[in-house]
Amino acid sequence: MTNLRAARLRRILLASMLGVMAVCLALAGPAAAEDTPPDIAGGAATPSNLSYEGGLVQLSAEVTDDSAVQIVNAVIYGSDGSLQAFQLFEGSAGNFYGTFEAPANYSESPISYSLEIQAYDDANNYSATTVAGFDVEGAPQFDEPPYIGETQLFPNYLPAEGGEVTIRVEAGDNRALSELFVTVTPVQGGGSTEVALQATDFNRFEGIFHAPANAGPQAAEYLVEAVARDDIGQESRAQLGTVVVEAPPAPPLSPGTLQLGSTSHKFAPTKLGRQRHWNLAIRNLPRGRKGGVVSGVARIVGSSAFSLTGAGPEGVHFTLQPGAKLQLGVDFAPTTAGPHSATIEIVRDDGGQPGLSVALTG
Repeated sequence: MTNLRAARLRRILLASMLGVMAVCLALAGPAAAEDTPPDIAGGAATPSNLSYEGGLVQLSAEVTDDSAVQIVNAVIYGSDGSLQAFQLFEGSAGNFYGTFEAPANYSESPISYSLEIQAYDDANNYSATTVAGFDVEGAPQFDEPPYIGETQLFPNYLPAEGGEVTIRVEAGDNRALSELFVTVTPVQGGGSTEVALQATDFNRFEGIFHAPANAGPQAAEYLVEAVARDDIGQESRAQLGTVVVEAPPAPPLSPGTLQLGSTSHKFAPTKLGRQRHWNLAIRNLPRGRKGGVVSGVARIVGSSAFSLTGAGPEGVHFTLQPGAKLQLGVDFAPTTAGPHSATIEIVRDDGGQPGLSVALTG
């Protein structure tokens, strides 16, 4: 009899607990949806002033969200009533970039442009703000250099293997053109390539740029500019846009681990015109059978007072076997008084160990 009573009591208690839980869940209601819009901390348009010929303007915006940023758009409003909108792409965490080709301004008055950033997060929350502006000067009056009209780059995005890009330009002069060509300049540094343009019609010209294969690890970009000269030496230039050769597929992630000898270094006070040197050790830690070869690039971002010994702006590419060590020379040669700072970024080809860096001050 006692056992029956105990069992009945347990059933009553269990039913009471389930009832209390149901009431709590009903009071709590559905989980609140994320409703905070993205935060647009700032942005820039560089350069802020262009000649009447127009040109490329580099756009940037700093956008963050407490969940995730879904899409960031740039909207360009012109004082001439023009409007252009396109997507910006994330280059580093929270930083989005793009390029706007400002058209030539053949009117007497300057044209002002404003840059509005529009951002959506993954819950479709929206925010927008104007972050920067730039101007295109009015054309000089009573001056008749050659004109450059419609232009085309096709295709302007190529696979890592590279390939042919067809360049078409409309140009002319009220007297006669003496030269018409385009220059193709790699954004990452290096010499320009000149491509001759041949007439296909009265004022239409065409040429071919042979984009080389991209060895990586990053996408290769080329700026394309048209140059026209008439028979009395007057010149016109126009930016045609950018050709991008995508990066090759990233290699498999190596099990190797890079170890830095230091994460920061402060150079002693240095007189202008003098130089100080420091060596940074980079080691590929041995991990027994799990060790692996690690390749990457070291480059300096920041003050030009700092440089990697014997390296160009693209930095130093390296490959380390397990247990191997690299001594990376760093020079500090200030040309202006005051504090300087920069960062040595270590970027692995396989994308491993993101954020590996050394802070420099002097």
